[in-house]
Amino acid sequence: EQFLQLQDQIVGWLRRQELQMERHDREGAERRARQPKEPSIVSPPPSGGLAGGLIGGMLGLDGGSSSSHAFGAEDRSSGFGAYGNTPPAPWRRVTKEERKTLAMFVAMSHFDDGTTNLDRHPQLLDFTRHNRWLEEDPATLELLCRAHNTSMRLSGSGKPASEEETVRPARESAEDARMRAMCFSCINTLAGPRKARCAGGLLELFTLICTPETDKARELRVKWQRKEFAKDAVFESLFPDARAAVGDDDDSGWGEVWMLLGLLVVMIGAIVFFIWGPLSTPQPVKRSAANAT
Repeated sequence: EQFLQLQDQIVGWLRRQELQMERHDREGAERRARQPKEPSIVSPPPSGGLAGGLIGGMLGLDGGSSSSHAFGAEDRSSGFGAYGNTPPAPWRRVTKEERKTLAMFVAMSHFDDGTTNLDRHPQLLDFTRHNRWLEEDPATLELLCRAHNTSMRLSGSGKPASEEETVRPARESAEDARMRAMCFSCINTLAGPRKARCAGGLLELFTLICTPETDKARELRVKWQRKEFAKDAVFESLFPDARAAVGDDDDSGWGEVWMLLGLLVVMIGAIVFFIWGPLSTPQPVKRSAANAT
C-alpha cells in the first residue's frame, strides 16, 4: 500500500521531468540548426580506441575514424555535458503503463542512508523478471539519469541527490527533493550490475552482496550502500565523452594505454640502441706482449 501511494507521486514527478527533457532537447536542436557548422576541436575517440588515439597522436598519425566527422558536426541536444562531441545516450520514451511500472520499481528500490533495500531483493528480482526492459534496456537507466539531472538543474543544486545533501532552494518543494532521492536509489539498482561487472545482472549481484563472503563482495556491498554505482552512472550521463574515452569497462581502456605506452618505450629504446649503441661501446685494450710476460 505504501508503494502504491508513492507510485502516483513518482509518476507525476517523472512526467514533469520528461516534459522538461523534451523541451530541452528541442531547444538544443533549434540552437544547432541556427549555428554555422565549424570544424570540431575535440574529436571523439578514434576507431583504435583511447590507446590507439593516444599513440597515434604521439606519433603524429591520424587515428580518427570515418565516423568522427559525423560526431564532430553534431552538438549534444541535452546540454548537460560540459565538453566534447559525443552524443548523449538515448533515453527511453515510456508509455503511460511503462511509466507506472517504472515508478513502482523506483519506490521499491529506494532506501535512506543508514538503511538498505537488500531485504527486498526477492521482490526486486521478481519485478524485473516480469518487466525485463527495466534491466535489459540501457535507455531506461539513461531516462532515470536524465530525469535526476534535470531535476537537479532546475533546483539549482550541484550535488547528487541524497536525503542529507540535497540543497533545496525556495522554489523546490520537499516532495521534489524526495522524488529525486528515490530516483537516485533506483539508478543505483540498475547501474549496479554493469558497474560490478556481473554478467548475470541483478541476480548475480544480489547473490554476491546480500551475504558477502569475499573481500570483493564486501567491497561491492559497501559501494551499493553508499550508492556509488548511481554516482558513476549520473556522472557518465552528464559527461558522455568520459564514458566514450574508456568504454564500458573502466579498466580495460587504461590497461590498453599502459600496455601500448610500454611497447612504445621499448621500441624507442631499441632504436636508440641500434643507432648509437655500437658507437659508444668501448673497445677492449690490447695488452702488449711485454706486459703479458
